[in-house]
Amino acid sequence: MDFSVLGITTIFILFISLLLALFVLTVKTNSKKANRFLGVYFLIFAIHISVFFYSKYITLPSILEMLRDHIAFFTSPLLFLYIISSIYSDFKLKPNHLLHLLPFIVQILIFSPRFYFANINTRNFLLENLNNTIEGKLSIIFGLFIAFFYLTAMFLELRKYKQLLLENYSNKSAFNYKWLYQLLILLSIIFCFSFFKQTYKFFGTNVEILNILRVILTLTLLVFLTWIVLKSMYYPDLFRNINSEHTLAKKILIEDSITNKSEKDSREDISRLLEFMETEEPYLDATLTLQKLADKIELPNRDVSIMINHNLNQHFFDFINQFRIQKAQNILLNPKNNQLTIQQIMYEVGFNSKSSFYTAFKKQTGVTPSEYRKTHNSLT
Repeated sequence: MDFSVLGITTIFILFISLLLALFVLTVKTNSKKANRFLGVYFLIFAIHISVFFYSKYITLPSILEMLRDHIAFFTSPLLFLYIISSIYSDFKLKPNHLLHLLPFIVQILIFSPRFYFANINTRNFLLENLNNTIEGKLSIIFGLFIAFFYLTAMFLELRKYKQLLLENYSNKSAFNYKWLYQLLILLSIIFCFSFFKQTYKFFGTNVEILNILRVILTLTLLVFLTWIVLKSMYYPDLFRNINSEHTLAKKILIEDSITNKSEKDSREDISRLLEFMETEEPYLDATLTLQKLADKIELPNRDVSIMINHNLNQHFFDFINQFRIQKAQNILLNPKNNQLTIQQIMYEVGFNSKSSFYTAFKKQTGVTPSEYRKTHNSLT
């Protein structure tokens, strides 16, 4: 019963994986590199999991069967490269990216002495008793380590991405950070299920329980793939990405001579910036970036980054939004603007996302825009 459920679920996963691979490899998009990594990931994933479907009907040669199992070590590197290429618009494959082949190569080396270089009888014996062999147990430990290593690396890259967005853009809702973060959360859940299942392989002896764990993990994978299908249908381009030339302010402080600027000059530049913000209101531009602002006040991008992110101790995102919220407050306080909806005010002050506007407004005032207007109207 458990195995039949596993087989049926596997058929669905195979179908969805191949459908997704076809979709992301053929859809017209600006994120071609990222889509190729994701497409190859789905193809490899489908090949790896197909054993639960075909094992009842055909028997592959032992080497092909083992290679089918080992190609799973390509999945984590492919997801990492997908994340990187989704973040940076100018991502290019370089010779050092060949290092991502190491997990697969190490796996091959683990099994070479007693499998790939052995006779057919030894191969078949090792394959049939894989979970009880030293190679099998070492492979499980190594696999979990690789998955954890790449998952950590992806979260660190996403953390850096978030910092770059906050330091360089006034509206981050147009970018793919939220999508990538949700993707990593789901991958973390899958990793936890996989870790539990693999741990049971070491200490558990009940095959039925192991099959139940396989069914749960497979169903989780089915939900994961279905979610990606829906995302792909609703957001085929999955938003914008950024240029890798962006540098965090703390790194600029370390490597740039701007740190030698006199305190007087820094104060003058900050005063000039704040005066420009008050008089010219550049924050009303919903697409305002750090580079655009630097161009407007005719100062180097790095200087403006240090002024806002270091001297004023604010992210560019928060710095710009505080002016937008002040503008929104002024509009809400004016009785002549009572006919304006909250959404109209949101767009007028430079926001393009309702959730971002409400979050920023409540963070600065303690109440929502509607509550702020209602409170003021009751007082007047």
